[in-house]
Amino acid sequence: MSPKLIDDQRLIIREQQIIDAGIGLIQQQGIENLTMDKVVAKVPFSKGTVYKHFLGKEDLLLSISNQAITILGDLFWRASLYNGCPRERMQLLNMSCLIYAILHPALFKAVICAKSPNIYCKSSEQGLQQQEQLEAKLMGAIFGIVEQGIASHALTLPANMDMQQVCFANWSMGYGTIALLSNEVEQCSSSSGLIVERELFNQNNLLFDGLQWAPLTHERDYGAALRVALQQVFPDELALMKTMGRELNF
Repeated sequence: MSPKLIDDQRLIIREQQIIDAGIGLIQQQGIENLTMDKVVAKVPFSKGTVYKHFLGKEDLLLSISNQAITILGDLFWRASLYNGCPRERMQLLNMSCLIYAILHPALFKAVICAKSPNIYCKSSEQGLQQQEQLEAKLMGAIFGIVEQGIASHALTLPANMDMQQVCFANWSMGYGTIALLSNEVEQCSSSSGLIVERELFNQNNLLFDGLQWAPLTHERDYGAALRVALQQVFPDELALMKTMGRELNF
């Protein structure tokens, strides 16, 4: 059994090397210029070996997306366990998505690309199943906070929406804001006149006040609360961002 365990470990390491090469190429040249030949040229393996791990570019992109979702899921769960009211935890969770986009811009872009039907139809069943499981865990963190909001009577579901729809509204609002202002993510340049973290914070409050999720904005200083929460839950990530010349300004 021992040799097999060693071989399995080597396979995992080799596959990660290929994934890392793909991420590096996306960072340097963009997703649209990623090819399997370029990946093969970046790793110490033959083309045949690379194709033993991935069916093609699409399958590799799905695996890169799965790695991204794994990282994001860790941030989400840490945010969901913060000792604050449910609305504060949801704001922290949404801001953690921006932290992830700042620290891992190539991965953020890969997740968007991996939602293409072209990716799905050319990817392995194993990769697709893994993504389904990872996304279920990711959404579980959001669902948990909404459930706590309802249980504490801070949030009442609108008559025309169920919990899944509220969770989707929150997820699409946060992810959409970051995606639409993606040019402002890595540097707080405000070239568009909009600062991504400030607009994410504003969109959070618009949605939550619209849902009458208590305490409302005029009842609590959510800016101050969020700054405290970020320092407590994500000190290492904020420190790394600072070395990159990027700090959150909202």
